[in-house]
Amino acid sequence: MLTLPPELLIPLIIFLGALIYATFGFGDALFAMPLLTFVIGIKTATPLMTLNGVTMAAIMFVKHYRDIDWKSARRLVLASLLGIPFGIYFLKHGNEQITRAVLGMIIVGVSLYNLLSAKKNKHIHPRWAYLFGFVAGVLGGAFNTGGPSIVIFGTLSGWTQMQFVSTLQGYFLPSDCFIIIGHLASGLLTKTVLYYYLLSIPSLILALMLGGKIRRRIPPGKFNTYIFVLLLAVGVFFLLRVLWS
Repeated sequence: MLTLPPELLIPLIIFLGALIYATFGFGDALFAMPLLTFVIGIKTATPLMTLNGVTMAAIMFVKHYRDIDWKSARRLVLASLLGIPFGIYFLKHGNEQITRAVLGMIIVGVSLYNLLSAKKNKHIHPRWAYLFGFVAGVLGGAFNTGGPSIVIFGTLSGWTQMQFVSTLQGYFLPSDCFIIIGHLASGLLTKTVLYYYLLSIPSLILALMLGGKIRRRIPPGKFNTYIFVLLLAVGVFFLLRVLWS
């Protein structure tokens, strides 16, 4: 697959990631980042996925803002803003091989956690949103994968399916905007990133249209299971590639 020209391969990867995002409200970066980093490198893939993410979050925010848990979203965003600068610093100055390994472990860990705990009744105090939000900010700034921390918090908070999808947009939209500002200030938002972003917009729009239709057909009890089985496979694949490189 990696022998295809980037102009074909990148929109395809982004379409598949965006389809997951449109269906479940998150997960595009967890799917697409491991693949994009092997094509264009993590310092191009991260700001590209942030631009894609803020575009999709804005569209889905307009559609679902009535179902957002605003109190949780506000706490998550405020804490995330504190963590984002740390993540951006690591992205700019950190070791890319270590970054890939950490990203793979995050994907595997989050997937296993959700698959193994999906049928357990758990509840977490709302103030834990500050910790989960800070961790999400660090991961978002460094790897554009702030979603796992927020997903775990939402699972432990017992959000309904629509609360889950909607509240994630209430978090992603402002946090991704802040990350974009940080990437711009750090010189990571290059002409190459903008070129691939414009090239991928049709894929995003198509994925959003299809994802909404798929989501309405998923039984609520199966909502989380499908995505985490797929992400677990991607995470294992990513870690194996790191070991082989």
